[in-house]
Amino acid sequence: MLVASREFRPIQRILIAFDGGPSVSKAIDYLARARSQFQGLEMHLLFAGLPTDEGAKRLDQAATLLGNSGYSVEASIEPGQPETTIAASVQNRQIDLLVMGAYGHSRIRSFIIGSTTTEMIRSCAIPVVLFR
Repeated sequence: MLVASREFRPIQRILIAFDGGPSVSKAIDYLARARSQFQGLEMHLLFAGLPTDEGAKRLDQAATLLGNSGYSVEASIEPGQPETTIAASVQNRQIDLLVMGAYGHSRIRSFIIGSTTTEMIRSCAIPVVLFR
């Protein structure tokens, strides 16, 4: 699903909010297959939070898959709360499109404490592509 911002600007830089889950893995697979549509764009993979060895391994695998598809990819791990870390990265890197998995937690958890997805849609004034 594409959640568009009110104002259009050409897409030059993409940030993929990577949590290692199945939804963002679908996004990585889609981008790897649809390389002609995204060729020449800057891609940034961001794992926000405290990484595990498994999370770092999955991040490396995703970067390798995108790199093998012809993308120039920068992968990074940044500590902090995902909501604030992702929003800061969007701002600091002047990202034009955010790609992320949609609603990875239970509906009850999302109702009580909110979700990263909802917060990113609310706080980032750029288009967001959600994969489920």
